[in-house]
Formats: sequence, C-alpha cells, structure tokens
Amino acid sequence: MRILLVSPVLPHLPSHDAARLAPAQLIEHLGSRHTLSVVAATTGGDTPTARAWLATRVAWLETLPAQRWRHAVSGRPAAGLRTMAAAARRAMGALRPDVVHVESPLLAPIARAAGVPTVLACHESPALRARAAARPSAPAWRRVRARLDERVEAEWERDWFAGLGACVVESEEDRRAIAAHLSFDRIDVIPAGIDAEQYAYRRRGEPGRVVFTGHLGVPRDAEAARRVATAIVPLLRGRVPRAELLLASPDSAAPARDLAAVPGVRIEGSLADLRPSVWSASVFVSPLDAGFGRKARILEALALGTPVVASTASLSGLDDVLPGHHVLTAETDADFADAVALLMREPVVATTIARNARQLVERRFTWRAIAARYDALYARLAGVPAERAA
Repeated sequence: MRILLVSPVLPHLPSHDAARLAPAQLIEHLGSRHTLSVVAATTGGDTPTARAWLATRVAWLETLPAQRWRHAVSGRPAAGLRTMAAAARRAMGALRPDVVHVESPLLAPIARAAGVPTVLACHESPALRARAAARPSAPAWRRVRARLDERVEAEWERDWFAGLGACVVESEEDRRAIAAHLSFDRIDVIPAGIDAEQYAYRRRGEPGRVVFTGHLGVPRDAEAARRVATAIVPLLRGRVPRAELLLASPDSAAPARDLAAVPGVRIEGSLADLRPSVWSASVFVSPLDAGFGRKARILEALALGTPVVASTASLSGLDDVLPGHHVLTAETDADFADAVALLMREPVVATTIARNARQLVERRFTWRAIAARYDALYARLAGVPAERAA
C-alpha cells in the first residue's frame, strides 16, 4: 500500500517524546512492507540527525515550519492548520495514497477533509483528559482552567470528529468519550507500544526498595510523590521496617527536595534514563488519580520486571492489564502499604506478577504488535485483503 503520514511533529528515533515516538515506530516497522510518505511540521529543535533518520525511511518527505494550530481563546483552526492542510493536499495529489494516517487530534480537520481512506490517530480524548485535570484536589484556579480547556476540546471534537473515516484511541474509556461525536464502529482501540528490547526484563531489585517515577515539577506527579513519601511509606515501614522509597525524575528534583528529610526517602533528579531506577526496586508504585500521560511509565515497569502496585485510575488506558494477575491495585494509603508489603514478603508472588506482566507486554504491547494492528486497519479501510496489503 501507499501510505501518507501527516504529523504535527517530526517523527524520529530514538525519542522519548510520545508524539514523535508513535509515528516513528510505525514508520520503522511498516516501511519494509509499504511505500511510506510523510508531511511533518518541524521546529528549530529538530536536528539534522533526526531529519536524516526520517528521510532514509520514506519515499517522499515534505517538512514545513511549525505554526500555531489553533487560536488560543476561540480554539478555532489557525494558520498552522491551513498550511499543513495545503501541504497534505499537495502530497495526496502527487502521491495518490491508498490510506492517509493523520497523527494527533489537532489535525482532525485535515483527516475529515482528506477525501481518501483516512485514520486519525487521536490516542486520547482531549476533552476527557481536560476533565480529568479538574480533580477536586487541584487549586481552584487550575480547576477553572481545566473546565475552560474541556469546553474548548469538547467543541473541537464535536466540530471535527463527526464524519471521520476512522479514529484510533488507546482505551475503551476514550472510545466511549469520542463515541458522542463519531459512530462506535469507526473508533478502533489500539494501545501505545513499548520497545521490549530497550526495556528488557530483569528481576534484580533491591529488597525493600519502592520506586516512583514522574516529573516532580508537574503538580499531578508531585502530589503523588508526596503522598507516597509522607503517607504510604510510613505505613509500609510499620510493616517492613527497612523499606525505602526512591523518587526518580527526568527533570529537576528541586520541587520535592523537602521530601528527602522524610525517613527512608531518597530523591534523584535530572536522570536521562529511568530504567536503572525501576530495575533497582522491588516494587513500582503509582497512586495517581488519573492515567492520562502515565501509561508509558506503567508499561515500562511492566516490561522491566518490577512488580507494580497502582491505583485503578493509574491503569486507565491499559485495558488488557488485569488486577491481581499483571499488577496489584490499591486505593487507600493502607491498601498500598499492604500490597507493597505482600510483594516484598512473598517473592514467589512478586515474580509471578512480574512474569505475567512481561508476557502481556510481549503479546500485546510491543511496537511490532501495535504496528500490525495499524497495518490491519489500513488494509481494511483501503479494501485490500490483509495477505495482499504488503
């Protein structure tokens, strides 16, 4: 098949940016089977190496400077969308693709007007994500801002999702939210993926060590880290006296430095690679009140072999993950302490949970498996039998 991919960012590998990673992995895994072309926006931060990675993997590439996609106040399409739509039309006219893949809900107007079988990779419902940000524990001003964002995103979904040929989201929860604007049968659930080789399975965690990873300068992660350090760990140390907590962040740990004064708590910030921190622990905890933006962190722990104890909300978007089989779930501080203590005291249970999780990752969440599901979707839309899609 001839596939045109339209993206608001430049896809490339390696990358830790989910917006670049997902389309780049599709290009990496489908390029040998299909003729791929790309239209992408670029910024000054895109390096020649990143551009070269993409250029060597596609048959045709057009890049254009990134501009504002939507007006800040009204949320209506801005100049960037018009420029990108024009570039997409030129590419479709020249290349005559069998399928167009449009990455990001920001580009929904392009997907709806493509005129050929088109997939909008939405991933998450923007309105649902904004609604989750208005959690009761947030400051009043943040709740007001979240409600305004939700209104803008809901209007965007209402105006531009109706009439899409196909939309991809990562969870049934997102599917139900977007079904308010698009028929259910046009919404496919395909989760995010993970590099199972980069995130190799290792069972070598320090006995008694718990790890939480997050951006400690982001309010939601900072609140969760503070809860683990000041509420969960003290209860855990009542059950496992030598238990310790590692708070690991890719950003500066300065916003949470005061937590280092809590007995048994250690903080490491500005880490380029969080894998050693997760490997070093016997349990990974995630007590967040929403899973938006956290699926990758949970997947990493599942793949790396560190047993996970998570709130139900943390697992939203990971529909295949079964509590009690792949992870343990907890809601209250005492429940978290009990679940973590169980995994620390019962190595057979911990290893069983870890192995089940890794098997699930290999079966459902590798990028090869995710790319195969997109491949089947493209073939279905193009009316090409799967065995002839290559």
